[in-house]
Amino acid sequence: MASETRVIPIASVQVSTRIRKDPGDLTELADDLRKHGLINPITVMDCQNGTYQLIAGLRRLEAAKLIQMSELRATLLSPMQAEELLEIEIAENEQRLNFTTAERLEYAEKIKAIEQAKARERQLAPLRKGSESANSPVVRICAQRGNGKSREAIAQRVGFTSSRQMERAGIVAEKLPELLPKIDSGEITISGAYKTAYKTDSKAKDLQTGFISDTPKASNDQVARAGLIRLMKNPHFIELRKELETLQSEATSAKTKLKWATEAYDNKVKHFENNIDFLSRRVRELEQENAELRARLGMEARHEKRVEFGNPDGIIRIPEDTLS
Repeated sequence: MASETRVIPIASVQVSTRIRKDPGDLTELADDLRKHGLINPITVMDCQNGTYQLIAGLRRLEAAKLIQMSELRATLLSPMQAEELLEIEIAENEQRLNFTTAERLEYAEKIKAIEQAKARERQLAPLRKGSESANSPVVRICAQRGNGKSREAIAQRVGFTSSRQMERAGIVAEKLPELLPKIDSGEITISGAYKTAYKTDSKAKDLQTGFISDTPKASNDQVARAGLIRLMKNPHFIELRKELETLQSEATSAKTKLKWATEAYDNKVKHFENNIDFLSRRVRELEQENAELRARLGMEARHEKRVEFGNPDGIIRIPEDTLS
């Protein structure tokens, strides 16, 4: 199916992403849409069920909603075309160093929608060809379901190690999206962020329901103390602690040696600099003395020459008989 541009209802466009994205200030874009209309259509995939999956153009779509437009021009892609376009976009973004967790989750949602649309096409193909009766059952594809293999494949395609990791990242994106930048910077792992989001969600539910546990909970200090006692008795921990103490001792010794070597090097550098200054001054003094000696030698040489020719005062006398 070749791509085509068509006017579609805005209400039929689905944005299947679990990320609460901020499209930014849409005022200027909305004013431009109101004055000139949509110049560049959005890109959607035909889901074969009366709805369309947004592939590109989120800000244009939100701006159109802002000015209460009911329809919008869109370039329609088949599931295969949408898949090719998305594969190219993912490949290009994987070359970037800042391919974020939020972007991976967004691509995963789009791939899920594409796979569901492809499944609908496969189920509807026999009916379109008339090879089966109209009463043949058509299985409805649930938007949030998929077998384990397909989830694993999607997770690997967008850069997650497993579908479990992708699912946890999605929960973090829903509950605590402010942790996503920390995951990208390496400040926290997806697992750690998931635990934080889970604890935060549990506390919020307890506060909403007024739930109070009848079982007295141990204080954090008691729990930490008991855990520390168990840890101190662990042979593996004891061995690791000894290795750590040895490494710390070696590191301290290395720092001390480095400090001494640095000081010795600095002293040598200062000594060399002082020698250079002294030698530079001595060279200038010798050059001045040499210039003075040359000047004196030149004067003495001229005097000796005058004495040698019997004319010590240097005055030329012409005999009187040569003047007549």
